[in-house]
Amino acid sequence: MNRSYRPALIVGGYGALAGVMAAMTYILMEHVQHLLWQNPYAQGPLYTIAVIMGGGLLLSLLYRLNATAPSDLNAQLQQAHDPLRQKKRATLLTALIAIVSVGFGGAVGPEAGLIAVVSECSAILALHLARNQAEQRLIGDSGSIAALSGLYGAPPGAATLIDEDDNGKQAADSISLPLKLLAGISGMAGFYLTTQLLLDGGFQQLTLPAHTIPRNGSDLLLAIPAALVGGLLGLLAQQLHHRIPHWLARLGGRDIQILVGSALFALLCVITPALRFSGHHEVEHALEHGIQSGIPMLLWLGVGKILALSLCLGSLWKGGEIFPLIFAGAAAGALTHQLLPAGEFTIQVQQLQKRHP
Repeated sequence: MNRSYRPALIVGGYGALAGVMAAMTYILMEHVQHLLWQNPYAQGPLYTIAVIMGGGLLLSLLYRLNATAPSDLNAQLQQAHDPLRQKKRATLLTALIAIVSVGFGGAVGPEAGLIAVVSECSAILALHLARNQAEQRLIGDSGSIAALSGLYGAPPGAATLIDEDDNGKQAADSISLPLKLLAGISGMAGFYLTTQLLLDGGFQQLTLPAHTIPRNGSDLLLAIPAALVGGLLGLLAQQLHHRIPHWLARLGGRDIQILVGSALFALLCVITPALRFSGHHEVEHALEHGIQSGIPMLLWLGVGKILALSLCLGSLWKGGEIFPLIFAGAAAGALTHQLLPAGEFTIQVQQLQKRHP
């Protein structure tokens, strides 16, 4: 094989395979979630507590079996650079931790589970194809980009997640931008085709209210205060992300941290069931519910989702932050526009209120 074409063939071929693997993992998460939550008892408080605490107990057991599992998505992306080392760290158990975290109702995104499965696939493939350490990095990074590109539908955005080292600088041995884009596009194609074939209705993108910008651009001005409120929620998320794990860790060992955090998360979900899950499928329903219930509910949906996310991450429910933060940001936007003078969004709110008096 011509050496100049070998990296592109590896990235393109493995990127598509990684997209397929990521899609299958996502479908498994969806099936576990539906099995546990799509039944007549799912809205009951005792059932909610039982499922979430059952998930906490399973996580405690899985962490005991896999003491070396990386604790967050960034650490897992760093380990994906070295797939042979990652294989030694029992990636399969890491994937099970993430599947439990998503399937049992955790307010986290599925990113970590997808990366775990793709990393395991990278380790196996590197044993047979990689000729040197550079190709191991190539396989590991292209797999991560492909998996996240499929989930987010944004190859350039996925590429930036692994473009920096621990100090925030571009890694010296980072693969080139064209190869990253090739991995992302291949992964997105594999993810899309697999979900279309195997997932009923295909992969559902985020659903937000339809919006047409007026010719005079007046709604652009209304977006500024909404963005500021969303930024405040982002600062809250940043603070809680660092503080809650320390608060929970002070209570005792890892098992206590998981179970206490899970119990607090379960209590939140009993109070407001919309705080379960990543928020990917619940944005439109939650906004309609919040609009009907008024400004206090919209405020609670935004703050409560961030609190639920922080509790899950602080009690080692493995997952990503993107979708829960989008959910919180959508609630912040709806809240802000409820308080502002009439605009296109306010008109849509009034139409929703007429349909759901």
